[in-house]
Amino acid sequence: MGEITTSILPDWTYTHICDRRKQIALARVRIGHTYLTQRYLLTIAPQPYCDDCLEPLTVRHLLVEYPSFIDLRHRYLYRCRGRDSGVYYLPKVLGPAFLSPGHDIFSYLGEAGLLPKR
Repeated sequence: MGEITTSILPDWTYTHICDRRKQIALARVRIGHTYLTQRYLLTIAPQPYCDDCLEPLTVRHLLVEYPSFIDLRHRYLYRCRGRDSGVYYLPKVLGPAFLSPGHDIFSYLGEAGLLPKR
């Protein structure tokens, strides 16, 4: 839970996101508290693990490491990669520079099935 901290992500000042549901979803992703990854704390279910990697299911894993989402990451988050490697960086994915209009984090989250249903 403590993997995403303010030392990793800079302060969140202002975004151009007007939809309240999207603001809430993005805030939850930024702090690492989503129902998908934290549901086990509210219920007596065991902690969820990735079926492909057998690692604990975390926001970091879903956004930058999950192997089944490689094509989605290349399609929507290509600007968040390192220069020399194909590694995606969480501070870039959720940082303020990439929350400007036209950033595709919501398209990525929607196609990956990580946005809550209305």
